[in-house]
Amino acid sequence: MKQRVIRNLENFLNDFQYFKIEGYDAFHQAFKEGWKLVVLNSTPYEDGLMLEIQLAIKIDRIEEIVFGFHNQNSEKLSLTYWETLSQIYSGMPKRNFIQNKIELSKILPEIENALVKEGFSWLDELSNLNSLSNHLTNVIFNRVQKPPNLFKLCQRSYLLKLLLGEKVTEAVFYDYYEQLQLHKVPEHQLEEFLGFKNYLKP
Repeated sequence: MKQRVIRNLENFLNDFQYFKIEGYDAFHQAFKEGWKLVVLNSTPYEDGLMLEIQLAIKIDRIEEIVFGFHNQNSEKLSLTYWETLSQIYSGMPKRNFIQNKIELSKILPEIENALVKEGFSWLDELSNLNSLSNHLTNVIFNRVQKPPNLFKLCQRSYLLKLLLGEKVTEAVFYDYYEQLQLHKVPEHQLEEFLGFKNYLKP
């Protein structure tokens, strides 16, 4: 079932210039600073397949710097920011459980419709670095329900502001730090965030 899902979506995504990443259940399209991605998260069960679609942006320079800070090589599928398709298009369930070809034939058009109506334009918008920066700031500081990967988002949002040449003062840094404190991230992550700030100093 998984391979059938991938094959069907691959034909559709190729038409929009998204091509499969070798070795991953993901498709990408290049832009100047990185990649727009459609990621298929699937979990097989005895009686079917659970499928979730994520849309993501990867900014190459951001991932290189973050992984350099950790003394690691950047991963092929390290994502600067992602949301589920259901977060972007309200008509989509968070996950789809597919048991047979008939269900698949109903679900695939729903996924394609969501991508055409909202998904692709969301990716296009966030491939603009200023738009991405504003979006990250809004997610971190204004959303009532904070994302589970708040620490990683604060790292990337802070770094993106620096890369865009914004005036990033100590007060701006401590706004991020305070968000992490308010949401009770582990102490080692607070220390790591301070270390990241020092790592980025010219």
